[in-house]
Amino acid sequence: MSKITIPRLVFILLFLLPFAVKGQISQGGVPIQIIKLKSVSPDADLVVMPAVDNLKMRAMYSRSAGNMLKSLRFAQPFQVSLTPENSGKWYSDGEYNIWQLRIRSTGAYSLNLILNHFKIPEGARLYLIGQTSGEIKGAYTSANISESQVLAIEPVDGDELMVQYEEPVNVSFRGDFVIAQVAHDFLGVGSSGAHRPLGPSGSCNVNVNCDLVNGTEDVRDAVCRILVEGTELCTATLVNNTALDGTPYLLTAYHCINTEVQAQATVFLFNYESPTCVSIDGDVSHSMSGSSLKASFDSLDFALVRLNTVPPPLYRPFMAGWNTQNIAATNTFCIHHPQGDIKKVAVDHESPITNSFNGNNFTYKTNGFWNILRWDNGVTEPGSSGGPLFDQNKQIVGSLTGGSASCLNPTYDYFEKFALSWNYRKENTKQLKYWLDPLNSNLSKLTGQSLYSDKNLCKPFTNFLNADSYVALQITSGLTKKGYFTGTNSAGYTDFAEKYMFSKNCMVQGISLGIAKLKTNPLYANAYISVQVFQGGTSQPETLLYTEKFDIHSFYPDAMNYLSFKTPVKTVGTFYVSYNISDLHSGDTIAVYMDNRKTQANSFFLKNQSGWQTYNSQNINGYGSALLAELIVCNVDDPLAVSAFKTDLPGARFFPNPLNGSSWLTVQTDKAIDCPQDIVVFDLLGKKLDVPIEQEGENTVKLNFSGKKPGIYFVQIDTQGHSVVGKIAYVP
Repeated sequence: MSKITIPRLVFILLFLLPFAVKGQISQGGVPIQIIKLKSVSPDADLVVMPAVDNLKMRAMYSRSAGNMLKSLRFAQPFQVSLTPENSGKWYSDGEYNIWQLRIRSTGAYSLNLILNHFKIPEGARLYLIGQTSGEIKGAYTSANISESQVLAIEPVDGDELMVQYEEPVNVSFRGDFVIAQVAHDFLGVGSSGAHRPLGPSGSCNVNVNCDLVNGTEDVRDAVCRILVEGTELCTATLVNNTALDGTPYLLTAYHCINTEVQAQATVFLFNYESPTCVSIDGDVSHSMSGSSLKASFDSLDFALVRLNTVPPPLYRPFMAGWNTQNIAATNTFCIHHPQGDIKKVAVDHESPITNSFNGNNFTYKTNGFWNILRWDNGVTEPGSSGGPLFDQNKQIVGSLTGGSASCLNPTYDYFEKFALSWNYRKENTKQLKYWLDPLNSNLSKLTGQSLYSDKNLCKPFTNFLNADSYVALQITSGLTKKGYFTGTNSAGYTDFAEKYMFSKNCMVQGISLGIAKLKTNPLYANAYISVQVFQGGTSQPETLLYTEKFDIHSFYPDAMNYLSFKTPVKTVGTFYVSYNISDLHSGDTIAVYMDNRKTQANSFFLKNQSGWQTYNSQNINGYGSALLAELIVCNVDDPLAVSAFKTDLPGARFFPNPLNGSSWLTVQTDKAIDCPQDIVVFDLLGKKLDVPIEQEGENTVKLNFSGKKPGIYFVQIDTQGHSVVGKIAYVP
């Protein structure tokens, strides 16, 4: 995140531009603040779009049950031609010429823009600023110039935004761009009121990180949400090719992208997901703009595009493998973004069948689709179009076109057959083989691969368990509330840390915090927390390795917020990541979600005047906890040594874990097991399972998982009044 600098003043102080400077992504920097003369008309730089009836637009684009395409229309576009020459106002501070244009579309939940002929000189910067929220997109610089010179920008919260273009006085050429389209969001996709929006998909949907499909961590990172021409939401997947050269091809549906113009004006959002099974809005900082269309065919409803830019390591890009054989898989799953929501997974334990798919306004190739008769877990919805269908080997066999499946009736979805899209048509622009098999190897199957080597590979890690729930827990003394255990409080806590146990080295790139509560004092433009990385032992943080300040004005509440470090931090073994709130102002409030774990398992530490304390020691019940945080680390020396499956928990050991090729789980406890017959085993959905148990002494039991389905299970054991819950991966 860029350093906050003292703003330049363009005119004598009369009144301030009404937005708060926020941290941002892309190329770095913050907008120059401008002080305007009272003589300047307040609407001199304002353009207003025609009125839009949100309710009418929702009704127009809503889709009823039955065979339907599953893209999601969320915005009404307006074609415009706004340039620095015909709109807005210019200012200067001696170093920069600064152009501002405000755009309003009354009632919009968010606005997004598409720019054409985007060509600006080195040193110039373009920002989009939400006039109500203060949200900032940018800076967009000469590094964002593409061959097509099209720049599509993701939605900005609210119904009014400001475009600010800053150009150095001495440049080799004057910047050139045209705002060609303004899109009015009538659903709430980019809005923080119904934030981007969390939870619009049906309640039966399952978060992708619920481990419902064990071992799919890599292919999850291949799937992204796409925003096409500012108006449609779909899903797409990075796909591998036989040259294994990392070319960033993505597969989606023809009815999502079918022209070069659409491909150029698409925004791709990676890693938009909750880090655990609990639903919290994902971070939206991992986006890219622009692609080129390589192949598509309407009768099979597929499209293949190539990204203009290779996704960086922090995006954790994975190139999914594929299977060109026209043979039904034994079981399948689909990863997708229903209703534009955070990433979900749908699972079918049966084989799909070959079938035809047609609707009122579309006709496709006869028997050109894999038909999911009924989903066992989750469904697909509008926004899921283009989502990949994976077989039992985690290889793509199709991409979603549509169907009638819903939470009320999870039946009949249709996926184009990858086997037919491969080379059913001989034209290079209507087949996949030419692009995905450049070696002409005639391979029928290809495994997936990371876009980066092991040494450059970045991975997310969290101490949050799927069985955990999250809460912003208040500190109480009698009937008095003293603030939050994870943020602003009057109990004396200033620092909050999460412990991470790695056996060797890694490079910490940043951390995502699940912000629960957020409020800023309007008298101050900035309010900072300091994020710190400590080397340490098992008992507390010790040696400070790194510190960086982040302005909380840039955070979103009830969402994951990724804080990227300017400099990666090398750690060895156990380390801690903390945040300090001492620099916040009176009237500022921040809190991070924590779990409501009723066991002693703990990785959360707090600091007051007495020093670092475990959370166990600071609550009357002795409960343990973890912060809802997701660590992003790269260059892990031994990634297998870092596991979400804890072999050792306070009071018990669970091994082997995962259960690879073995059906017997051994549990050893520090204290005597109260009643072995009362040991409880349950699955991700909370269903209790019958598991044979053999006792081998008062502190040791064995559980037999033979015959159980592969997946994630929880084992609860009581030892002298204390409950211990172990998370187990069973892979027979």
